[in-house]
Amino acid sequence: MRDLSFIEELLKTKSVLTLLDKKIDEAAADVDIIEYSIAVKMLEHKLAVLTALNVSVDGDGDEKASFNVYGTNKSIVIDKKKLREAITIQDTPVTERQGMPEEAKRELPNITREGISEEEFVEEALKAIGPLKKTERKTLDKDSFIKVFKYMGEFAKLRNKDLKKNAQQQRCQSFNSDKDSYFNALKDAMTKEEKSFEEASDIFFDKLCITKECYERT
Repeated sequence: MRDLSFIEELLKTKSVLTLLDKKIDEAAADVDIIEYSIAVKMLEHKLAVLTALNVSVDGDGDEKASFNVYGTNKSIVIDKKKLREAITIQDTPVTERQGMPEEAKRELPNITREGISEEEFVEEALKAIGPLKKTERKTLDKDSFIKVFKYMGEFAKLRNKDLKKNAQQQRCQSFNSDKDSYFNALKDAMTKEEKSFEEASDIFFDKLCITKECYERT
């Protein structure tokens, strides 16, 4: 699997943003306004980073390349000479293996969110996660982190189901009639969902006997 070039990555990101915009304009049924707003913001940041990387900087040449770190007041300078010394061309190819995301997903059992209480979901999730494994740095290892991330996210969706439904009904009352009320309802829903996700995370951390700091450092 080859890496995408700069222009390919740029066009791919832009095409995803265009698709999201088209779905919203068409009022597609699968649009979750909260999740889409988060996805669009992340893609916009990525697009801004890629665009920034394509800016020429005065003073750069054969010896160095520099660029700003998006969202901060810092910049990075790359020593091209050292970079060239770090690259070795071999006479033999290496074995590449195509990533199998669907196969990885199948290894983690899905827990239905229909007709199940929060307590029952957490109990099933803890069984699926199993004993946590940690690294030498006392952070979660890759497999444990993926499991916690998956089931914690699904648990948050379970807790937010009624919240999303009520928020949608509230927004629809002012859609195309009162833009200020619609915008306030949207902000209020995002605040409540963010708080609910934090609470869901705390429940999982408590049940798994790990701290929020451990998870974030991982």
